[in-house]
Amino acid sequence: MTATSLEKLSPRNNYDLIGHNENINFILNCYKKKRLHQAYLFSGNEGIGKATFAYSFARFLLSDASLDSFSVNKNEKVSRLIESNTHPDLLVIEPNIEKKDRFISIDQARKCSEFFNHTPSISKWRVCIIDSIDFMDISTSNTILKILEEPPSYCIFLIIAQKVDAVIGTIRSRCVEIRFKDIEEDILIRKLKLLRPELLDSEILSLVNLSDGSFGALNNLIEENSIEIYKTIESIASEKIINSSIYSFSDFILKEDGGSNKFNLFINCIIFKTNSLIKSIVKSSTSFAINEGLDLRDKMLELIRQERVFKLNRKQTIINLILNLNKIANLE
Repeated sequence: MTATSLEKLSPRNNYDLIGHNENINFILNCYKKKRLHQAYLFSGNEGIGKATFAYSFARFLLSDASLDSFSVNKNEKVSRLIESNTHPDLLVIEPNIEKKDRFISIDQARKCSEFFNHTPSISKWRVCIIDSIDFMDISTSNTILKILEEPPSYCIFLIIAQKVDAVIGTIRSRCVEIRFKDIEEDILIRKLKLLRPELLDSEILSLVNLSDGSFGALNNLIEENSIEIYKTIESIASEKIINSSIYSFSDFILKEDGGSNKFNLFINCIIFKTNSLIKSIVKSSTSFAINEGLDLRDKMLELIRQERVFKLNRKQTIINLILNLNKIANLE
């Protein structure tokens, strides 16, 4: 990976917390006034920095950091211990990736009870990060709830939730919810220009729009070379007559895509391009063109839905989506 590439960092070893200054200031003020709550619920869309924030908060709590700054140097002992997952006062509960577990087990949750039975070893606090509570069933959630009902004085829970409405009410009522907003467009643009100076402004804007305010999504878009996919979609959409390139492009999307990443990226790109074209048509075209464009977009969305539900042939789905996109492009 080149120096200008986006680094594929996990939240555990990511020291570059982007945005969320309001939340940082809120935590710092609570800390200075000695009004820290014992359980925080971090809610918001996926990929916007909730887990990175949680690890930053944990480093701050478990170190002798300055009260005026939320950041802790990566060379500090606390940082090295957290990176190596050996800090005695930090417990992270998350799905076991090595075992390919999709959910957090009740046995993992029970470790939390054992963890908080002991006083801090080398810090003032014991911190538990749950990443995320979305991966817990009701039994596992209730195990955590029992601890939240009577937490030790040195206990801090940092609970991450992508879908906060699905979190059981008894857990939500015992937490201070901190809502995370999508990262502002200008922040993402500045960050991407710094990390990928070779990209054109138009390419950067397309990537940022596709990311929908998520730095995690932006990272994935760069990793999957979405610019090439998006440019090809734009090129084919602008053609008056579709040629054989549509078939080679569909083969490219499906080649060695066992995890479906490239296909899903194609879907995101074509939806974004479709919506962009519809906005342009609404501004400058007749009511007939607008209605025709909206009907074609509905057909495309139905094709995507049917592929997901009925596992339709993906190559044919790609071709049909591009053909409909081309029709929309030629309405302008």
